[in-house]
Amino acid sequence: MSNGSGLEDGTPRVSEPSQPAAPQDPQPASNDGGSPPKRRGTVPLKNPQSLERLRDHVKKAARELERLRAENAALTERIRHLETTPAVDLEGTVLAFDEDPDRLREKVEGFIQAIDAYLARETQ
Repeated sequence: MSNGSGLEDGTPRVSEPSQPAAPQDPQPASNDGGSPPKRRGTVPLKNPQSLERLRDHVKKAARELERLRAENAALTERIRHLETTPAVDLEGTVLAFDEDPDRLREKVEGFIQAIDAYLARETQ
């Protein structure tokens, strides 16, 4: 027989609230408008390392949450700064090109070379 702290073979048990379990009380819980009855259940661990792996996963998830919170705070500050700072100088003309800057530069340099070649032929 089990002593309540584990299975008959000595395997520890861990509560798992995310899965519904069979009711522990044979009498049905009355729903008198109060808080819902608590779900209780246990799942046997296959080996002692299962709990350690679970702890590692929880720690990893907590670290990722902290990293994402820090990134969110940095992005919030950046948005605040961009909203208070004009993106362009309102005194000049703003030109925007959809093309890759390097590709555009190559095209312009090609045009300049063609014009220079034309002018060189004209002066000879």
